[in-house]
Amino acid sequence: MKHKHVICFLLINLIVVSVVPSCKRKEHKEISGKTTINIWIMPNSPKPVIDLEDVLSDFKKNNPDIEIVITAIDWGAAWSKITVAATSGIGPDICQLGTTWVGTIASMGALLPLNEYISEIGGADAFLPACWNTSHIEGTKEIIAIPWFVDVRGLYYRTDIFKKLGLTKKDLETWESFENTLKKIKEAKVVTDQQGNIYVGKEAEEKLNQPGYKLVEPLGIPGKNDWNVIHNFVPWIWAAGGDLLSTDRKSAIFNSKEAMQGILFYTGLVRKKLVPIKTLELNTAQVSTNFVNGDYAMYFDTSHMLKYMAVSREEGGFGDSVASKNYDVALYPKGPKGRFHFFGGSNLTIFKSTKHPKEAWRVVAYLCSKEAQIKYSQKTGFMPTRKDAFKDPYFENDPRRKVFKEATKYGRSYPCIPAWGPIEPILTRRLGILWDYVAGVYGEVTDKIIEEQINLAVEEVNSVLKTVDTSKK
Repeated sequence: MKHKHVICFLLINLIVVSVVPSCKRKEHKEISGKTTINIWIMPNSPKPVIDLEDVLSDFKKNNPDIEIVITAIDWGAAWSKITVAATSGIGPDICQLGTTWVGTIASMGALLPLNEYISEIGGADAFLPACWNTSHIEGTKEIIAIPWFVDVRGLYYRTDIFKKLGLTKKDLETWESFENTLKKIKEAKVVTDQQGNIYVGKEAEEKLNQPGYKLVEPLGIPGKNDWNVIHNFVPWIWAAGGDLLSTDRKSAIFNSKEAMQGILFYTGLVRKKLVPIKTLELNTAQVSTNFVNGDYAMYFDTSHMLKYMAVSREEGGFGDSVASKNYDVALYPKGPKGRFHFFGGSNLTIFKSTKHPKEAWRVVAYLCSKEAQIKYSQKTGFMPTRKDAFKDPYFENDPRRKVFKEATKYGRSYPCIPAWGPIEPILTRRLGILWDYVAGVYGEVTDKIIEEQINLAVEEVNSVLKTVDTSKK
């Protein structure tokens, strides 16, 4: 079964791209009596342009002197388009940047320093620390990006299956209890049907070979084809006490004893047959569809899935599914050195080439206000970056959203350095190759083989760190 909300998302995005005039044609065209501000965003919601226009409706009423032109660009084309704009000096006034892109784009000298403005929105103290870390190149004081929304992940699980097996959320608290829970589900040989009935043991075995019944695997995780492959690994590395780079950012250290402990635990879930090997060919969107269809008892995903679980299939969601009526969310299991959640998401930046910096700032300041962030979170499903936004009933009164609010206590982001741009694709490719080894593409995999593959990745990253300035100026 295809992932309907993604299909809807892509179709709408194609329509948006076809009907919105290109930035090149409207770059500096002023509407009579108004200042035009061009903003580039990525498809953060099913209707990216319409949804952002709705969020900006109050701003437009109170700022009739500003006309905002929104252009949605696909994530696949965004990097090349933004880097061309950054190097040519011909781009939008405001640009959304993924948090991992900020350091590289900033190093090109394309972004306007915002220090003189940030007190108007509360400064660093108003934002989650892990988010504010991506507002400037590490080691500098020049603010060139304002945190807009957070991409944070949690563990989605089927409450009906847990209840049937006598399991609770507490059984997901630590690495050890998490793995034991996966084993219990595996040993129970859980089978479901399309109506959501659950069978275990001998009864399940009798049903399994009949039409309309399926075996539920303990956990689904995406592999080499996932765009989040690094983000999927790093919480386990951090929870074991490891890290990706040394504190001086001059060398890669994710082959340390601690980092390898996290990598071996995560990949070990597949090697111990607690995750079906075939999922390693899938991406997160495909795994989420399979979870909804009853293929897995658990999987990891971002807070945006809460939105899709609440809307019908006709609206591009999964609200009519059995899973949508029987699920909850848990934090990542706690490892030997604690619990960590990767913090991604996006920031808003102003290009130096803008002819209207003050007007552009007014737009950014509004979008990064408490009210606008709450409204945009309701549109996208992603979490706000402002601390005060989490006090809203939208987050306080929903037990599942409260889990993601709790996750903000354990948030951690990648270092915001110029070298991260070339490092990220190396890690994506190398970890993808690692998944092939784990899947048995090259024969039986051992700890030693995994360590060898990680060492190759470390060597490549170190070669980048030798050629890109990583000093904390």
